[in-house]
Amino acid sequence: MAERKKTVIVGMSGGVDSSVAALLLKKDYNVIGVSLQVFDYSEYQDCELKGVCCSPEDVYDARKVATKLSIPFYVLNYREKFNRLVIDNFISEYLNGKTPNPCIICNEFIKFGEMLNFASSVGADFVATGHYAKIEHKGSLRILKMGRDRRKDQSYFLYRLRQNQLAKILFPLGDMTKDEVKRIAKDNNLDVYKKRESHEICFVPDRNYSGFISKNINEDLSGRIIRSDGKILGRHKGFYRYTIGQRRGLGISSGRPLYVTGINAAKREVIIGYENELYSASFSTRNNNFIYKIDDIDKADGIKVKIRYLSEPKDCKISFTDDDLVSVNTSEPLRAVTPGQSAVFYIGDIVLGGGIISEVIR
Repeated sequence: MAERKKTVIVGMSGGVDSSVAALLLKKDYNVIGVSLQVFDYSEYQDCELKGVCCSPEDVYDARKVATKLSIPFYVLNYREKFNRLVIDNFISEYLNGKTPNPCIICNEFIKFGEMLNFASSVGADFVATGHYAKIEHKGSLRILKMGRDRRKDQSYFLYRLRQNQLAKILFPLGDMTKDEVKRIAKDNNLDVYKKRESHEICFVPDRNYSGFISKNINEDLSGRIIRSDGKILGRHKGFYRYTIGQRRGLGISSGRPLYVTGINAAKREVIIGYENELYSASFSTRNNNFIYKIDDIDKADGIKVKIRYLSEPKDCKISFTDDDLVSVNTSEPLRAVTPGQSAVFYIGDIVLGGGIISEVIR
């Protein structure tokens, strides 16, 4: 008797990556395409939404690809959970003086958390996406690794995945480059190879983050702009409008460029200083998740950290100071280490894990 063909749920965003992922997997699996509805875009009628993850235009493109591939296609509505788990967190973090990365939270709870729940409910064996990352087996462990195309590697966004989740996830593009993926799409007459890539936060397609937060709060969060020594330099209309490292829009004249070096949400203060005050070689992370644990991690060599998706990994030493606090010391000072962002730790191309930056020592 022939072995049963396994079933995979492919998260289809309407872009070239997830479309090619579905195309490649169809050869060996029963493929079911799924798009997610997570946000009401009706108030963004004047924005270009094509290429914005989970927008109606992209769901339409995903459906067209599924039709062309002759695979079933469903749209799953997760608006309520997305609002509660992702958007509320985004607003709360900004109001606490932090700069969150909602895509990481969405991956954890919605794109993988909920899609894996859906896969289980329909008896599917795997969930797949078009992420540029790799999963390898080491005995009973699953190891998350950087994608072959380092320019497009997305492992940074995936560090919150757990072992039980990685066991049921496929990343068919992990060993491919973006150029190869586009070529496959073109050769198979998938028009999505021509689409622009999305870089916006899906629920803020106009990139006006402060405007989005303003519409969702009902309190006056104006306050003082100060120097680190406490000298008052001016006033702002809301500390959530500023991020660490920001230079433009401060409204303060100076003989040297000034930058946002800190935010004190409790006092509603924006702290500014010179560029040299932006650098730090010591910080801590909380809400950590480690996929791959190594012995004596505080003594290990070769560990690197990324504090942003597009930043270069930097040498560091890490140690666990309590159950949920990791202390990080880098070999060279890093610019604009920002509370709320994620620090992700690597050894070679293996993702060890990471956490949310909490305290920064400048």
